Amino acid sequence: MQFFGIGFLVLLFLEIMSIVWVADWLGGGLTLLLMIVSFISGVLMLRHTGMSGILLAGAAVRSGQNISLYQMLWPIRYAVAALLFISPGFISTVIALILLLPIKGTPVADMGGSVFSSDTQNPFGRTTRQDDGDIIEGEYTVTRADPQTRKQDYIEHKAD
Repeated sequence: MQFFGIGFLVLLFLEIMSIVWVADWLGGGLTLLLMIVSFISGVLMLRHTGMSGILLAGAAVRSGQNISLYQMLWPIRYAVAALLFISPGFISTVIALILLLPIKGTPVADMGGSVFSSDTQNPFGRTTRQDDGDIIEGEYTVTRADPQTRKQDYIEHKAD
């Protein structure tokens, strides 16, 4: 845990230095414009994904099909990249761009993680019943009473 604090301070120093280096290389106005564009794109990405991205990862796990690690981690990578775009500095922007690269993997079941394959029992999914003995098929119709009739019935019951 102590290395986390040191790593955070090193990252903070590198972020400040990256802003200075880019401002020296491109100029202050263009650097500020790039940082504003990065911030706006991060906010838009985060608004686009929101909590639904994390729920999408959970749904991919619960589907019980052969899913790849890329499919499972993509929504999480997308949200982390959006947060990195929001933070000022260009080191975090480069890390966010690396997270957004479309690196695809083999299905988890092929990597030995047969927990998520459809031929084994999925611990995250719902169990399905094989017998159809408790299903009753039929048709139904919804009938609604006339609102005027209902009002008259209420008035008659009140009068009694």
